[in-house]
Amino acid sequence: MTPLRSWAAQRPTIARDGAVWLGLLVAMLLLAGVGTPRTTQVFCLLLVVATLFLSLRFRVGAAAVIVLVIVGVLMRSAFVGAGQSDVLAVTGMAIEHMLGGGNPYGVGYPGPSSTGAPFAYGPLALLWYLPSTDPLVVEMGVSLLILLVLAIRGHLLGLAAYAASAVLLVTASDGSNDTSAGLFVLVALLAAQRSALAGGALLGLAVALKPYALAWLPPLLVFWGPGAALLGFGAAALATWGPVLLIWGPASVLTSLRMAEAVHQRAYYSLAYGLSTDPALRGLLESLRLVAGGLLAAASWLLVRSPASMIVWGSAIFLVTLFTGYWSTFAYFAALAPVLCWHLDEWLGLGEGRVRWPTDPVGRLSAWVDARWPIRGAVTGRSIIGR
Repeated sequence: MTPLRSWAAQRPTIARDGAVWLGLLVAMLLLAGVGTPRTTQVFCLLLVVATLFLSLRFRVGAAAVIVLVIVGVLMRSAFVGAGQSDVLAVTGMAIEHMLGGGNPYGVGYPGPSSTGAPFAYGPLALLWYLPSTDPLVVEMGVSLLILLVLAIRGHLLGLAAYAASAVLLVTASDGSNDTSAGLFVLVALLAAQRSALAGGALLGLAVALKPYALAWLPPLLVFWGPGAALLGFGAAALATWGPVLLIWGPASVLTSLRMAEAVHQRAYYSLAYGLSTDPALRGLLESLRLVAGGLLAAASWLLVRSPASMIVWGSAIFLVTLFTGYWSTFAYFAALAPVLCWHLDEWLGLGEGRVRWPTDPVGRLSAWVDARWPIRGAVTGRSIIGR
């Protein structure tokens, strides 16, 4: 019997192929929209359905990964222009202003409001998008890079979610910068499971790109203690924010933050929006989200006890702080998605069902990394019970 026939003759089982079935099913549900769909969407849906039916008779793990990559690429191409954010446009103007010798902070750039939108992001964003003539290309490239890395790892459920989730398709090209922020957060949290110093430093760089990554700092400090983690974070913060505060001053940065709050006059994608809250309560809700986020950060001292809880608890702080106020946006989910999609299969006990490529290079690389930089086990002591 030839190798091809031998492979095809293997009947799939739940133990070996359940993760493949679940991943394809999730992709199918995400692609099944309502109303008049894009033609690309229908093609991708039929492709996934056909692969799902084949997977019931044949072991098609590798083919399923390839199909989901094709779906992710085609759907991102189909959704170009589906959303509109001025973040990257403002960032581009801030870079031009900086190259002209000006202070990019504290300036209202032409935007969707009469007052102009400020550059209210970290200084690393100025360097991250500087080499490219079109920041939109950077975001699409980052989105495809994450998709490819998830595919190589072979975890079908996380790959399916990243390939076909509508919010991620839109944010890959709508002009927001949250896809790049998600890459920085993912790299920082992968390192934070193995090294306090590296995790702190890389999280500091993520905050220097977009400050909301600060949500994961309290759980990181609880998990490792404030020593090396705080040292790494402080070093990265000093290297990125230090020159900004020294050259342009903290007042201009604070001005940009105040201007950003003023730009968003109407509630959107937030607790205030969901409850149709009176605009007069805006101040109260803005205070509420900060208090709620602070309480979660304080409570993490008792609840963070493992790498998974460090990530999940930081995600909770992220969501509560950003979405329980007056204004928010769906684009923020693009920063959270890479982390969740990376770990989703393993957290649900589907890790053994991953697709293994010939000679299993992913497994060998993971074993090599684990031998040199092992993931830290659960925290014990105090009132925290490890698992």
